[in-house]
Amino acid sequence: MKRIFIYLVFFGLLALSGCEKYLERQPDDALTAADIFLKEESTREYLMNVYSYMPRENEHNGDFHPWEGSSDEATIAYIGRPFAAINQDLWSPSSNNYSNRFYDQYYKGIREATYFMQHVFESPLSETEAAIWYSEARFLRAFYYYNLMRLYGPVFLLGDELVDFNDPNLGDRERNTWDECVNFVVAELDASAEQLPASWGAEWWGRATKGAAMATKARLLLYAARPLFNGADIYKGVIGRNGPLFPTGYDAGKWQLAAAANKAVIDLGRYSLMGEREMDNADYDPYAALHDLYNTRTGENTEYIFTMEGSAYGFRRNSSPQVVQGYGGVGLTQKLVDAFAMDNGRYPITGYTNSGAVPVIDPQSNYSETGFSMFRHPIFGVELNTFKMYQNREPRFYRNIFWSGLPWIDGNGARKIDDIQFYRNGNSGPGTSHNYPPTGYTGQKFIDPTVSYRSDNWGILSWPVFRYAETLLNYVEALNEYDPQHADILFYLNKVRRRAGVPNIEEIYPDAVGNQQHMRELIRHERFIELCFENNRFFDTRTWMIAEEENNGPIYGMNIWGASNHLPTSDFWKRTVVQQEGGYTGIRIFTPKCYLFPFPEKDVTLMDFTQNLGW
Repeated sequence: MKRIFIYLVFFGLLALSGCEKYLERQPDDALTAADIFLKEESTREYLMNVYSYMPRENEHNGDFHPWEGSSDEATIAYIGRPFAAINQDLWSPSSNNYSNRFYDQYYKGIREATYFMQHVFESPLSETEAAIWYSEARFLRAFYYYNLMRLYGPVFLLGDELVDFNDPNLGDRERNTWDECVNFVVAELDASAEQLPASWGAEWWGRATKGAAMATKARLLLYAARPLFNGADIYKGVIGRNGPLFPTGYDAGKWQLAAAANKAVIDLGRYSLMGEREMDNADYDPYAALHDLYNTRTGENTEYIFTMEGSAYGFRRNSSPQVVQGYGGVGLTQKLVDAFAMDNGRYPITGYTNSGAVPVIDPQSNYSETGFSMFRHPIFGVELNTFKMYQNREPRFYRNIFWSGLPWIDGNGARKIDDIQFYRNGNSGPGTSHNYPPTGYTGQKFIDPTVSYRSDNWGILSWPVFRYAETLLNYVEALNEYDPQHADILFYLNKVRRRAGVPNIEEIYPDAVGNQQHMRELIRHERFIELCFENNRFFDTRTWMIAEEENNGPIYGMNIWGASNHLPTSDFWKRTVVQQEGGYTGIRIFTPKCYLFPFPEKDVTLMDFTQNLGW
């Protein structure tokens, strides 16, 4: 196998649907350890196979994961994708709902990692190089456990045992406790971090690093400190054969562990916010900093800690309107549009009444949802008559939100379409196709206006699995929960805001300083904005245990079906419940059992273990 093929693994090509995993086999297959580990080349190929179980985080259509389509930041038009059944609480332990993409695949990856670890020192690699490759597999095994845990809670820890969950003679087993799982994975990540390099050359972008191991630990410990996994009352009755599977009491010390783990990533001194060095300059341009953040590849992106390297086709085409050869079926919710601050730093919407239909507007924000006026778009540089809702917002708004009536400009002006129409029978709206955003908004994140996109050329994307801004927000969240007076809360939260071009938090909300509840709300709000469409919100609302409020009930957008134009007098500009997402109405159902995924019924039957609550 040529080296270029190995490089392509890191672009996600081995993980394409329908492709078989290279070298996937049972231990007693004809391809023995002696065959695989006899040569450096086949040893490397086997390691690449272990990587191939990485989740397809950079997909954007609701098929490979539900992180966007089943969160309150997005809604997806495409029919037949399993995220829609989750939104309607129509899933069950016997339905497929991603189990073969997550549960089955992660345990296969764990098994392959373990097998590699058991044999890599038999290869002709030097002792030093073998130790690094061993640590890569060790990291991946821990990373796959982390992915299982954020979905299922306590899972099965296999250690160095090569278990095949399809073996009909497997026998009874019980899940390990949550704390056992956390302790095991943290120990594995610590051990792998000691051996992993700080970085790799461009040929190997996407391989595990010391920072990747530390960031995984930091996020896992944050999740472990949050309400879902820190003494939640609903799980106290989930008892396995050996006792409670979940913590039965709240432990404030877990916040301190989470803070320390995230501070350790900061203290590496290796990462910084894109644009951070220029933030104190009088001519600092937050628009340029945000462009560079979203569109700079791993080696030059100071903020990216761990990435998935691959084609940008799935993400960019699903974000781009029909008329520019996109699919455009992933829409931003009105709630996300509302969340971005005004240019004065205040959040315009403080809540909703009438089941989310009517926003409660902060009068100090200078936000208006009435009328149209002329406005110059700060990125596209065009003057247009547009809804006042979209005017005078912070820079992240314009780097993330694309609304109906804007022009599409790419290739530095090489291609321009004057008017994108998300209304019924418009050039990118509903009609004969389901390739339209259900809310009348698409996302601009990771869309580079300097590149001219075509259906066969959407570029390459370094997808941020972990990035530094999240680490800063993780750290301040954890600090606020056990030491709300800590000076680092303002220091690091303000770094994120200043890079975005908005004032420091204490200037806008002085009463929040030292006020744990108010600061908690502001930190969560910043996460919603800063990390949107990076697959965090799905897990944030669940681990905070607020999904019953935030992701339950109607999803709102513009009135795309009720109008045939978007003139200022059109009914298009009315908050309206999404007519359909994935074939169902845009009124979601979230019940307490939905905080965690159900274990597949076939496995529960085979091993007779304790199912998750409500399933």
